[in-house]
Amino acid sequence: MKQKDWFINDRNVGKIYIADNFFLRLRGLMGRDPVEMGALLIKPCSQIHTFFMSDAIDVIYIDREWNVIFVDVDVKPSKICKGVKGARCVIEIPKMKSIELNIQIGDKILVE
Repeated sequence: MKQKDWFINDRNVGKIYIADNFFLRLRGLMGRDPVEMGALLIKPCSQIHTFFMSDAIDVIYIDREWNVIFVDVDVKPSKICKGVKGARCVIEIPKMKSIELNIQIGDKILVE
């Protein structure tokens, strides 16, 4: 799986893994520790589930211009999240990390 740096409003927040093919998107964080992974970008994607996950996660929904359009905090395992209109990709991070990073709707995401 590819790994890159990711930024929120030009602030480097660490490494992010990229899931950009069918099998990587299908697996997502299933069977992985979200804290160890740090962050996972799933693209394209507008809806996720948390089946077979051991812990809750935060989910950041991003539009085609890489703006945050919705943040779902503390999504428990075994849930189907609602689809978010306009979302083109999502970032899955450990639970409550979006609060720690102060991620807000309208923030600009950059992955490079």
